[in-house]
Amino acid sequence: MPYMITHWWLADLPPISGILRTVFYTGLLALCVLDHPSPLHAARIIGRTEPALYTPVGLLKVLGVRWVPPRVLTVVTRLTVAAWVAAAVGFAQPVSAVLVLLGFAFLHAVNAGALGSNHSTHSALYALFCLCFSRTPAFSLDGFLAAHVSGWPVLPGGHSVLQSGFAPRLLLVFVVYIMFAGGVAKLTNGGLAWLDGRALHFYLRQSAPSARAPWLARLVTERPALCRWLARATVVVELSAPLALVNPVLRLPAVLLWCGLHLGILLLMMPAYWVQMWCYTLLIGWGSLEGVLTGRPAPLPAGSTSAWEHGPGGRALVAIGLLCSLACVVVLLRQSEQWPLTSVPMYSNGAPAAEQPLPDIGELKRLAVQAENGRPGAWRRPWVAEEPLEEVLVRPADGGEAVPLFQLMVQQAQQGRVVRFARWSQYVKAVRSVAITDVAAKPAHRPQADPTASPDHPATAFLRTLVPVLRSAVPEPARYAGLELVCRTTSGPLVIGRVPLDGDHPNHPNDLIEPAQAATSEKELS
Repeated sequence: MPYMITHWWLADLPPISGILRTVFYTGLLALCVLDHPSPLHAARIIGRTEPALYTPVGLLKVLGVRWVPPRVLTVVTRLTVAAWVAAAVGFAQPVSAVLVLLGFAFLHAVNAGALGSNHSTHSALYALFCLCFSRTPAFSLDGFLAAHVSGWPVLPGGHSVLQSGFAPRLLLVFVVYIMFAGGVAKLTNGGLAWLDGRALHFYLRQSAPSARAPWLARLVTERPALCRWLARATVVVELSAPLALVNPVLRLPAVLLWCGLHLGILLLMMPAYWVQMWCYTLLIGWGSLEGVLTGRPAPLPAGSTSAWEHGPGGRALVAIGLLCSLACVVVLLRQSEQWPLTSVPMYSNGAPAAEQPLPDIGELKRLAVQAENGRPGAWRRPWVAEEPLEEVLVRPADGGEAVPLFQLMVQQAQQGRVVRFARWSQYVKAVRSVAITDVAAKPAHRPQADPTASPDHPATAFLRTLVPVLRSAVPEPARYAGLELVCRTTSGPLVIGRVPLDGDHPNHPNDLIEPAQAATSEKELS
């Protein structure tokens, strides 16, 4: 049994060759430079993000890192790229690979707090992690220096555990998890309703203005039956991903199906999974690139004879692989959204926005507590502008119609008055998180705003951080009375937080928006 487990981890895929290492690192670097947004653009992204709307994630949150200045990110990015070039040419292996991982992981974590919803570079982070367990003397600067410089450290030979197939095997586990989690999320969040294709049809229509192939988007959206079959095919492709783990014969067909899915999304929707598709290059048995270019036979995978020949090193890698697999299972079962593992990919709601039921005021507390306790789908997750349950409204001083804060800030940005605010996906993520925390902290019978509460409830405290942002963005702040955070309910929009722009609490006897304004506000919230 131990032999079977170790052999499965180390021998199934061939080791990463020197040429493949160089091609992969170079291509991934090019994609992360050209693709937007990516961790290598963290300095620019953070520079355009309002700190009040930034939400630190992962280890940064644990360490209490609330904000990272763009100039620091610029330095980290340059050092990461330098280490990346070294790793690509095979210099100082595997130290250079570890340095690339640390720099990219830090930038990835910083970016995650400013992007809201972005999964396109998760696979790159996993791939760089896996490459820390691989080093190749062939086609490397290390090998060249060892052969021509007296006393240069010599890399271990073919029996080194770092020259086994562990790295691509571990990456296979991660990408299989990503695909499988997508199918599970669709059935968990959307239920069987996802399979009728109406939700996919809704998202395709929402994405049509930005589709990279408008003719194809029209062809699909004009055929609801086609959307139904595409929705079902997507779930089948994602849920069948684990077959690539247990049967090597199915790996290449699985990779081709995954690429087909990514290309479909690329043509019909906003997300672009170029980076994830590039990571699949490490999962294909290319044979020996050295053999093609140099005429030398391909080396056998180090674990193809007896994995236990690697001794303690082999057993340590097997333990790491099993722990990573267990972590993926735990994250999937807990529906965790913690960086960098997430079990909630995009576009997994099961019904169009108009058919998603609004909650009663009395059940807001229960939904908020469930969302805080590991059921993120309990509180509606918005993917497009029609879906949020909550919104920050700006109240005019003359009693006119309220304006969504994001819409107002976009207008100011178009006129050159706003230097930074937030991407829409990050904005709604921050507002949703505050609404959940606020409602969960209040009594179930009284989720409304309480201007007399001391200290401020979370929604009120959040709005106070936005007041100076609004005042600095609009040319005439006196035109506006204050900010309100409202939740959509079956009884109409409910105010759960309210602050004035002048520092005094306005006198509002009712925490529900007036009936005359309710219809307008419902439209504004969408």
